[in-house]
Amino acid sequence: MSGMCSMCMWVRILHLLLLGVCMMSVCVLCQRDSLVAGPSNRRCVGACSLTASPPKEQLTHTQDMLYRKTQEARQRNAQASAISERLVHLQQCMKQHDPAMGNRGYESNSLAATLALLTAVLTECDLHCHTQRLRDMARRLEGAAVGRNGKKDLLLLIKSITLSAPTPTQKTPTVAPSSGLYPQDCYEILQLGIKENGIYTIQPDPQQPALEAACDMLSMGGGWTVFQRRFDGQLDFNQTWREYREGFGSLQREHWLGNAVLHALTANRPHILCITLQDWHQQTRHATYNTFKVAGEIQRFRLTAQDYHGDAGNALSYSKRYNHNGRAFSTYDRDHDRYAAGNCAQYYGAGWWFDSCLAANLNGRYYHGRYSGITDGIYWGTWYILTDSRTGKRYSFKSVEMKTRPKQS
Repeated sequence: MSGMCSMCMWVRILHLLLLGVCMMSVCVLCQRDSLVAGPSNRRCVGACSLTASPPKEQLTHTQDMLYRKTQEARQRNAQASAISERLVHLQQCMKQHDPAMGNRGYESNSLAATLALLTAVLTECDLHCHTQRLRDMARRLEGAAVGRNGKKDLLLLIKSITLSAPTPTQKTPTVAPSSGLYPQDCYEILQLGIKENGIYTIQPDPQQPALEAACDMLSMGGGWTVFQRRFDGQLDFNQTWREYREGFGSLQREHWLGNAVLHALTANRPHILCITLQDWHQQTRHATYNTFKVAGEIQRFRLTAQDYHGDAGNALSYSKRYNHNGRAFSTYDRDHDRYAAGNCAQYYGAGWWFDSCLAANLNGRYYHGRYSGITDGIYWGTWYILTDSRTGKRYSFKSVEMKTRPKQS
């Protein structure tokens, strides 16, 4: 479907959705406190109040029913008129957001205008059309509608907006929205009631563009942002500093989400790290660290991984010489390890938080089970021993996944 046809489809859908939401929820919305500060004497036009009825004993049953139906019809007409006037007013105000809108020929049925009206109805019918919040929400919805995951992201964001608005009995939102235009991470998406595994749009840093991430919504309570996944060896993890910083691979398959994203995810609140390992005998073990953080690039993406529990062993804090906790990240073109005689990343063919050199390396080369030579496979030294004394072979895992989520208070 062409871009124009796709936009026309969204406009028709959103017009119908707008009218449906508006007609069904105007009474509830008009009773809410405004999310944006405004004049104290401003009231919602077409508020839900009925004209006082005369004493029932003065009316026969038939007259009473006729009177009720007449009053209901008048009330519906008044509400529809008030809604129509408000939407026209909001639509006119949308042009004030961006003077360039008029030059681009925005019509009354344009996607941006329709989304702005939908946003106003979903949040508060008394929301002033010229606020920054309305502009941001409209832009957020428009970006989702025309994005690659259009329908999925749009429905997610509509749900985010409706859940973050206060109910008639609440003064604060039920879900605290992040300062960005998209959910901050997979855990924030889970809090919106989304409980299906998949690829979602997140924005860990409100000052940086949004990105897609794989979300695990089922394991151990869900809400995990997956940042490393390996299972078939199709992707080479011996990448440059820049590639590890920006991320590489496919979210549907093997990938590394990016060190810059890891820093943004873990910078402002405590996080948990969960590592899942599977061997070639279908045995699975876990290593969880209740304190997890990745520093910024100026600190070389230094790792903090503490307070271990699980059944795979604490390979990230193995010994004094092989302690990955507190170490900087290294790649073959950026040597930040503590091995004075060389570059661990270059020697073992992977980017990782090397010490001098390793007790764990989950970005190592993908081998099908046992292999010979140096210990450069996917390695977790506290589960399988370094070398089989009988055969002299090492062991590489079948699959590994690393994911994080905020620590729950």
